[in-house]
Amino acid sequence: MMVAISALMLAPQVARAQICRAGETDAATRAIPEAVAPAIIAAFHANMTSPQVIRNGVIRCVDGQLMACLAGANLNCGKADTSQVNRGAAEWCRTHPNADFVPAFASGHQTIYDWRCDGSRPMITRQIAHVDKDGFVVEHWQRVGT
Repeated sequence: MMVAISALMLAPQVARAQICRAGETDAATRAIPEAVAPAIIAAFHANMTSPQVIRNGVIRCVDGQLMACLAGANLNCGKADTSQVNRGAAEWCRTHPNADFVPAFASGHQTIYDWRCDGSRPMITRQIAHVDKDGFVVEHWQRVGT
């Protein structure tokens, strides 16, 4: 038990030292190394195993800090879609005029907006996510370690 706790406590330091250099920002997402998975589980308070985290997540460096994202049914770990024109919403509205909302499967999980239909035209109802300077949804990413 003591070994597992020590490994968990060291993982963030190992991650920062071996993955992110001081001040480094890399907008490319990368696979999660096995040694870092326990620290990501702790950062997200995730009820997942290391193999699940490795399979469902990605990492990147932001200002020298290791950041992680765990993809879920509706979570996008890639770049956000900030466009105020949405072809999926437009198609939905053509076939569902005056719909109160456009489902995410139609508008795409990358969009940062909720959509509805004004007649057959898509309309943004509100912004539902924020985008960082590198184009990722802030709410989907968690800093790993201290």
